[in-house]
Amino acid sequence: MKPNIYKLVLCGLLALSACRKDEFKQPLITQSLNGSNDQLIIAAVNENYLPLTVKTIAGNPGTRGYADGTGKNALFNPLWGIELTDDGNLYVADIYNNKIRKVTQEGVVTTVKIPLRPDRTSLRNPAVIKISKDGTMNILALEYTRQFKYKIWIVKPDGQLFNPEVRSNEFFYDISKDPYNDFYWISGGIADFRGTHGGPKGVIEKFLPDAKDSLGTDPYSPDKDKLVQYYDQQYPSISSIFCGYNGVKYLVVNQKHIYKLTKSGEFTQLFKNYNFELIYSIVANKDSRTLYVADGGRIVAISNNKVQYLVGPHPEYKGRDGVGSSADIRAHHMVLSPDESTLYFTDFDYCTVRKLLLR
Repeated sequence: MKPNIYKLVLCGLLALSACRKDEFKQPLITQSLNGSNDQLIIAAVNENYLPLTVKTIAGNPGTRGYADGTGKNALFNPLWGIELTDDGNLYVADIYNNKIRKVTQEGVVTTVKIPLRPDRTSLRNPAVIKISKDGTMNILALEYTRQFKYKIWIVKPDGQLFNPEVRSNEFFYDISKDPYNDFYWISGGIADFRGTHGGPKGVIEKFLPDAKDSLGTDPYSPDKDKLVQYYDQQYPSISSIFCGYNGVKYLVVNQKHIYKLTKSGEFTQLFKNYNFELIYSIVANKDSRTLYVADGGRIVAISNNKVQYLVGPHPEYKGRDGVGSSADIRAHHMVLSPDESTLYFTDFDYCTVRKLLLR
């Protein structure tokens, strides 16, 4: 396998623009969350029903820039990762502004101070932000220079900064909290251009420095024979991860296919015949019966053998708020409120922080 081909694949996985589609694609026969063979039924959406209302919390739709402020007076350029803390505040990765921004429920946006590295370099291109119970910020940064560099920034509440080294043959895309432990899991892949160790692999690891201060312990790589698509077997990057309360890890391979990894080590594909367009993030509720998927800009819910289109891109493509299909969104990363009534998400195309009322 030639290195330049693999780098092109990495660039493709890091594409940040959502594909524009006017219509929601209907699924075929597929699988439910528990993996049984069932026919997913298309659930109708009552567009006049209040819960499915999209509201913009901060940002001016379609306007890129950098400005703290309230509501539309705040500007981003643009947004990727999002986190919700216990106090109700949101934190977003403002990737091209090289900033972490704090957003209150009232839409007040401020910039979070991130310390410099010992070599005086600053945070660049933050993509994912996760915040521990003690306030520690865990940031995955995808630095764009002459080549991709994957950097981890761990910022303690007192301002202490840790930058564990990412191994030279590893790359990462997402982080998810383990609901029953104090650590996180990180997902991505292992580059093996020459095939000396079996070729490239998808990988998830505990988000912990090892004894040599390299990032990641207890790695798991799926058996390529269990990856159903040839493309997945050749370029098995795990682009998204979500750790469910049922002990199952939901893994997205190449932004196209969803798999589950159980506590016993069972690794199987879900929704085999569903044609996902471009998955940016997945979130499950606490009983793990509903999976929310940000796919190609739209948000769909899969639950009880039904797939329901919630909201998504719509003409005139202006990022407007509204109910059901009257709302125009391009969802990127999502986080579910503790009471499961609200999905908060970053809107990449429209540079906004938004919420979807589920009930």
